[in-house]
Amino acid sequence: MKFSIGCNYWASNAGIRMWRDWDPDCVAADLDALAAHGVSALRVFPLWPDFQPLTRLDGGSGWHRGFAQSDGPFENEAGVSSEMMRRFRFLCDESGKRGISLVVSLITGWMSGRLFVPSGLNGMNTLTDAAAIEWEVKFVRHFVGAMRDHPAIAAWDLGNECNCMFSRQGTTSERLTRADAWAWMNAIASAIRLADGSRPVVSGMHSCSSDIYAPWNLRDVGELSDILTTHPYPPFVPLCNREPFDSFRNALHPVAESLYYAGVSGKPCFVEEAGSLGPNYASDTKAARTLRLGAISSRVYGLGGYLWWCAFDFGRLDFPPYDWCAVERELGLFTGERKPKETAVAMRALQGEVAALDALPTRKVDAVCLVSQWDDSWPQSFGAFLLATQAGISIDFAPAEGEWPACKMFILPSPHGRGEYSRRAWDRLRRKVAEGASLFLSRGGACYSDFAETTGCRIESMCDEPWQSDISLVEGNRRPIRLSGETTTVVSVERARVLATDVKGNPFMTVSAFGKGRVAFVNCELERIAATRHDCFTENNLNPAYLLYASAADALGLSRLCPEKPPFVSLTEHRDGNGKIVRVGVNYSHADVTVPFAIPAGGFSIKQ
Repeated sequence: MKFSIGCNYWASNAGIRMWRDWDPDCVAADLDALAAHGVSALRVFPLWPDFQPLTRLDGGSGWHRGFAQSDGPFENEAGVSSEMMRRFRFLCDESGKRGISLVVSLITGWMSGRLFVPSGLNGMNTLTDAAAIEWEVKFVRHFVGAMRDHPAIAAWDLGNECNCMFSRQGTTSERLTRADAWAWMNAIASAIRLADGSRPVVSGMHSCSSDIYAPWNLRDVGELSDILTTHPYPPFVPLCNREPFDSFRNALHPVAESLYYAGVSGKPCFVEEAGSLGPNYASDTKAARTLRLGAISSRVYGLGGYLWWCAFDFGRLDFPPYDWCAVERELGLFTGERKPKETAVAMRALQGEVAALDALPTRKVDAVCLVSQWDDSWPQSFGAFLLATQAGISIDFAPAEGEWPACKMFILPSPHGRGEYSRRAWDRLRRKVAEGASLFLSRGGACYSDFAETTGCRIESMCDEPWQSDISLVEGNRRPIRLSGETTTVVSVERARVLATDVKGNPFMTVSAFGKGRVAFVNCELERIAATRHDCFTENNLNPAYLLYASAADALGLSRLCPEKPPFVSLTEHRDGNGKIVRVGVNYSHADVTVPFAIPAGGFSIKQ
């Protein structure tokens, strides 16, 4: 994907009723305002019941006699409204005139907290009922077939967060399974590709999981989609709303989650929805700052785009879902009267900043964090990304059971509780290290075969006793690191060098040789602990857990770009095939900082 900046769009006058309360002059004026403020991409939504107005026909005793279109004859076999299709083509035409590309969310049956299903399909589970899926496939084939000639359309989206369309009521046997989710995605994605094989299929979903038992498994989504998406709103994602909205953690959340999705699925990913959730969560100034940081970070880390939610405020609208929930009313770049807010001004300014990065080569990856398929590994993966960024280590993700990119250093964050990695993955990793790679291994209550041979440390005992301690590095920065956990493990050193100790002087982090490589071991589930705490990623009174990552990286022989950089600055290196090297610093702190990094001498300053 060519990197694009934009937003999600509903008409300013009508929100989700834009198709039934159609006003072409309003749509054209909306697009003018958006284009004038640098929007180059929109995600748009043909609301399902407006475009496929199926009604159910019943006879005596409720005998089902079939379906009709708006209680009348079908205009086509799919029951799709020709008038709605003309209105959608107008939107495409007007977008194209302004150089705006479109991502089309086909099955828009869920929007802003409300279900939208054709009345004839009411009561059906739209992700599992065969009759519902039949009509969804008919709709997709008709819509895509009718619009595939339009150059403004860049991609087809399965729909808007369709994993929210399944009924959560009923017994366990009625709940969605992984096979159900696979079958639904396969049906819709196949229908799109049959009608138009020239454009990518975008997942359009969030809340996917690495867990092999989860319905919306990332490996499955990657199998059936060409591009994955994240909708990284901090309050709705575990461990993301623990500091103020424009904090280091929240500003890096979109990038971290998108790289996590891409790494596990094996497909590219972009930020399809991001937003502040309105003035109840963040001021316009903080929202604008976060938009800027999110877009620039997405480009630096190689994502495909960054789209804000959404174009306009809907505070004047008094129908569901806007009268249900205040958080849905004030999310726009613009007010309902098209007055630009600070976020719109920031988006306009971003065009030049992002254009300066157009020729940025691919990011150099220092280490790969392996992701377990046996549980939802987001907490430890997120913690690993944040700690590594603070320590000046550029990481990526890969499934422990899948393909691994070539790298010199692996991070294996501890699964939660008694979690494990498969024997096959563990043995494969040990072989990599024995051949010369480095490994940073954390361990809470997890179990690893041949632990003493691998780490040079022997486990004396392990029990479910909570602990807390101040951890100190043996060398370098001696600031105390305050940590606590649920599992107490006592280890003794057999052939390892101690890098850090607890308050009693017991070994807490070590490094040892293993074959031709080296293994650093930390005696806790460090990544999950740091992600759970409120003090490891805050600028005020920082608890410097990242120093464990930095010390381990140095002991493993990783050459960090700038060992003395401030913890709230990310540094990445980008190399092309002709020897060109570009180094990029992004400042996530709230103050201007100087980075002691020679280019070629003296360091450089990064403003907020």
